[in-house]
Amino acid sequence: MRILIVSINVASWGGSEELWKELAEKALEEGHEVMVSVFEHQVSNQNLIQLVELGALLHQRPLPSYFKNQSFFRRALSELKFRLGTDKVALDWRRVQAWRPESVVISSGETFDHYLNEQSFLISYCRKNHIPHFFISQRNWEWGMDVDQDFRDSRKRLFESFEAVFFVSYQNYKMACMQLAGDIHKVRIIQNPLKVDSNEELLFPKSSTLKMAYVARFQTVIKGQDLFLQALSDPDLRQFEFELTFFGSGPDEVYIRELVSYYALEGKVFFGGHVADMREIWESHQLLVLCSLAEGTPLSLIEAMACGRTALVTQVGDSAIWLSDLGYVAESNRVEAIQNTLFEALKNSQNWEEQGRACKNRIRSHRNPDEVVSLLECIVGERDWSTTGLDPEVFRLKMKTEN
Repeated sequence: MRILIVSINVASWGGSEELWKELAEKALEEGHEVMVSVFEHQVSNQNLIQLVELGALLHQRPLPSYFKNQSFFRRALSELKFRLGTDKVALDWRRVQAWRPESVVISSGETFDHYLNEQSFLISYCRKNHIPHFFISQRNWEWGMDVDQDFRDSRKRLFESFEAVFFVSYQNYKMACMQLAGDIHKVRIIQNPLKVDSNEELLFPKSSTLKMAYVARFQTVIKGQDLFLQALSDPDLRQFEFELTFFGSGPDEVYIRELVSYYALEGKVFFGGHVADMREIWESHQLLVLCSLAEGTPLSLIEAMACGRTALVTQVGDSAIWLSDLGYVAESNRVEAIQNTLFEALKNSQNWEEQGRACKNRIRSHRNPDEVVSLLECIVGERDWSTTGLDPEVFRLKMKTEN
């Protein structure tokens, strides 16, 4: 079967890309033809190069005008094309059209992306040619989604056209229903693949200095590093011997470094760069910190838990659902709430090792190692959508009752 996988995430790469990447690899392994469609700035990414080496075809699309990190000319051209309605014609999809996909998977970094609507060429093409098309949502905004009624009505019609809609987060799904003021049908909760093995034992690092790791893209509007640094600047925290290391990269690195200087946290806060193997981080660090303002189910949390580490997180996406009472959950994204939770975590650091073991057992008992296999079977028509992943309410009940 010819399977088209479309990423509409404008980031060069992120945790949200791992699911469709593994899906593409599995499809190629089983003899299917795969075309991957991405924005043009992603094509040099090593993950995509590997997919091409495995036999995948690569389709490039111009970036949307709302992506700032491109030339003024390109942004202006993209905005002109949008206003002329060229997103509704085959202009940027001619190679896809010539390839004639038989099944289409759309992976979105956001549930309601402005790039995609029910009049987009790809959706119209799938409808006209009776091509089953599936949607994967990796994150949803929990506040601040400023859209009008036309946007909501359009997205209702869009979601009705999909063969199935997959969320990686129960909370994202419930929020989407509220944002649309209606149910989303043919929905299942699925899990992103992990890059660590929860069956591998990783010794808990012993240290007189408490070592925390913030593992996230440097994008504060989503990942909240600035909020945590403000919380960390409280003078009362001087009673604790701690270090924090930021791992990752992204557009706000300079801003985050400036905040470290502004709050006089040099000697306490460090930068570890991008680390491909999460085990390297958890061989020397004891607690994950992730004060996000928006999430799906963050891979950095699930991978930390799989490595036997507990965490401090905010109440967004499914972070609290997965961590449950095995770690530290701030009631809100307000600095005061984060600060109170941080004090609680540091005062109870003697429990981190035991909490980490419980986190590891929770991942072992709640993860489905065959998720990508069943997803591929659904996409190629060998499995019904209703037997792929979990019904949202079944998932919620399972996570609530099985600790």
